[in-house]
Amino acid sequence: MAHYQYSFSQSEKKLSEEHLLYISSATYGSDWISMYHSHSFSELIYVTNGTGYFCTESQTVPIEKDTLILINPNLRHTEKSAPEHPVTYIALGIDNLHFQFSENEYAAFGIHNFRKERETFLPILQMMLEEVRFPQSSSELICQHLLDILLLKLPRITGHTLTPYSAKNIPGECETLKNYLDTHFQENVSLDTLADISHLNKYYLSHIFTKAFGISPIMYLLERRILNSKYLLKSTDFSITQIAHTTGFSSANYFSQSFKRYTGMTPAMYRKKHQHNIS
Repeated sequence: MAHYQYSFSQSEKKLSEEHLLYISSATYGSDWISMYHSHSFSELIYVTNGTGYFCTESQTVPIEKDTLILINPNLRHTEKSAPEHPVTYIALGIDNLHFQFSENEYAAFGIHNFRKERETFLPILQMMLEEVRFPQSSSELICQHLLDILLLKLPRITGHTLTPYSAKNIPGECETLKNYLDTHFQENVSLDTLADISHLNKYYLSHIFTKAFGISPIMYLLERRILNSKYLLKSTDFSITQIAHTTGFSSANYFSQSFKRYTGMTPAMYRKKHQHNIS
C-alpha cells in the first residue's frame, strides 16, 4: 500500500466556509489496513483505478474506476479492494461541510459514477496533489481555490445541495468549544478546561457537543492530535517523544497506544512506511 497525506493549517485566508483539512492518495497493497473509522468532517473519495467495496456497518457497495464517494461526518466506514484489481484513490478531508443528497437529504453517504466527468473532475484533484507534493508560495491557498471549484461543480453534476455543517441547529457554545479545540489541541486540555472556558457543567457540555457533532469533545481532541501527528511523522525527523509533546499527548507511550488504536499501526510503522513511499 502506498499512501500520502498532506495536512493543512489555517494560516492562509479561507475563500469559503468549507476548509480543506488534507489531501491523501492511496494504493491497495498487502499492508492495506481496512478498519472501520469515522471523521468529524466530510470526506470526498475519487477512485482512480481498480475495483473494491465501500463499506459501512450496514451496507457494502461495489466501487470501481471513476467512482466518486461523498461521505458526511461521523459515518463509520472503510474501503476494501479486490486483490486482483488493486484500488487507488484520492481523498479530501473537508471541514464545515455537509452533503444533502437529492434522493435522501438525511443520507450519510452518496456514490456516483463519474466516468463522463473524469476529464473535468480528476485533473483538478491531480493539480491539488501536485501543489502539496511540491509546495511553493500560496500552495495551500491554491488548493483551497481548487476545492471551491470542485464544490461549485458538484451540485451541477450530482444535483446535491452542499451546506455548512455547523450552521444549522448547532448551539453557539458548541461552536466555541470546537474552535477552541481546533486552535488549542497541542495544549493540556480536559473536560474541566472546557467547562471553565464555556461556564457549563462538563457533563452537560459533553452531551450537547456530542449531540451537535456526533463525537465527544475528548474524541474530537484526539482526532485533531492524531491528524497533526501524521503530518509530523511524515514531514519531520522529530522523535516520537517530541511529536507526542508537540501534539499534546501526556507521554510517548500514551501517544503510541492512541495512534495504533486509531490508525491500526504504531507511529514508527507509519513513519517508516510513508517516508519510504515519499523517497
